[in-house]
Amino acid sequence: MKGILKKWFLLVVLCSAFALAQEGISELPANPNAPAGDMGAGAPVLGGIRTPFILGGALGFGSGTGVGADRGIGLRQIEPMVGIWFPALGVLRVGYGMYDYEEDVESGKNYEVEHSELDFELGVHLLGEVYLMGSYSRVKELSDLGDIAWNEWGLGFGSILFIFSKTMMFAEVAYRWVLTHYDPFMDKKVHGGRIQMNLGFAAYVF
Repeated sequence: MKGILKKWFLLVVLCSAFALAQEGISELPANPNAPAGDMGAGAPVLGGIRTPFILGGALGFGSGTGVGADRGIGLRQIEPMVGIWFPALGVLRVGYGMYDYEEDVESGKNYEVEHSELDFELGVHLLGEVYLMGSYSRVKELSDLGDIAWNEWGLGFGSILFIFSKTMMFAEVAYRWVLTHYDPFMDKKVHGGRIQMNLGFAAYVF
């Protein structure tokens, strides 16, 4: 777990430094000999963004069906992500979330569970910074009791807040439909739904 937190922290620092560097570059004119107010053919597009490619990460919080009787509300994953985000139009992201936790069984023994989640998310901006988002996730849980995997479909909404011209924070809330899968801790098949909340950041890479 500590290793995952360190990797996520390094990702945050890297993206922040890259965004600040790009912020300084974006203030320079594309043609130094051009008159003031005339950026020429090489001027940035999309409001100062040359390309829509992003690099970022998010903390995922949630509750509901997964494995175990009741995991409660809490941190679910630490997720680095890449994607394409057109301001005021839409977003396509791919993320890989990781998180380890302990699950109790009736015998009183604790088992460490390694959680991983591959997310594909597509969003469309509705009103300015507010967007509607749908998602598909392939979730895996590895433990000494057994390794399992299942699918989740999600629908929710979010909003972004630009910190600099190329760096933003976002907040999202979504409902996830958890498809049927076997739960080794409850020794039965389970399905249902859960709430997923993401708090994250993203930086345009150029």
